[in-house]
Amino acid sequence: MNLFDDIDLLYLLREFDRAYRLAPYGGSAAIRTHMRRVRDRISRSMKDNPLVETIAPASVPVTAHLARALDNGFQDSSESFVRATKKIADRLFWQFGYDKISPTLAKKYGYADILGPSGFVKADDLALGFVLFAPGSVYPTHKHDGITESYIVLSGACSQNDIGVFRSPSMIFNAAGATHTIRTSSTEPVLLAYAWTAEPQDLAAHKMTFTRKRKKV
Repeated sequence: MNLFDDIDLLYLLREFDRAYRLAPYGGSAAIRTHMRRVRDRISRSMKDNPLVETIAPASVPVTAHLARALDNGFQDSSESFVRATKKIADRLFWQFGYDKISPTLAKKYGYADILGPSGFVKADDLALGFVLFAPGSVYPTHKHDGITESYIVLSGACSQNDIGVFRSPSMIFNAAGATHTIRTSSTEPVLLAYAWTAEPQDLAAHKMTFTRKRKKV
């Protein structure tokens, strides 16, 4: 099947495009440039009606919270994005992305790709997808060398580096190589849409690692 025939996926990618077109950038030239780059690469990836890859869905423990996160998102300003996400929720391949992950984090975190090297639609310089956190999560300090990253909050509330609280439709921006730690509300899950932009060699070579070694108990 090609993208223009996969209506649910097509509308979802349009929601990503819309979010990165309309989200406020707060006067930041770096964020505005990133948003434009995401839009341009989405447009290029969709232009020729690409083939949609067949990916077997998979779950991780945190996906038990997905229905709640989606329900919460229907009440926020990102409602149309959340509704488009729900349409393909049963097709998503959720994973951890780390060779080693603590038992605690394995219960509270997962991500799913939509577009990118391992997404439904292939791209070598852009990755789009979702990150889901259970209530009371702490995502340890980490960074992405060579990759510029942003999150759009679809539901729930989270903080980054203990600076401010982000709710829908806030954008969280991380320049390439910037270290960051994410914490979530203790009462509700958090669903984020993410975009990574990078040169193809950096995106292909990226390996998810934490920047601090965990203390042995």
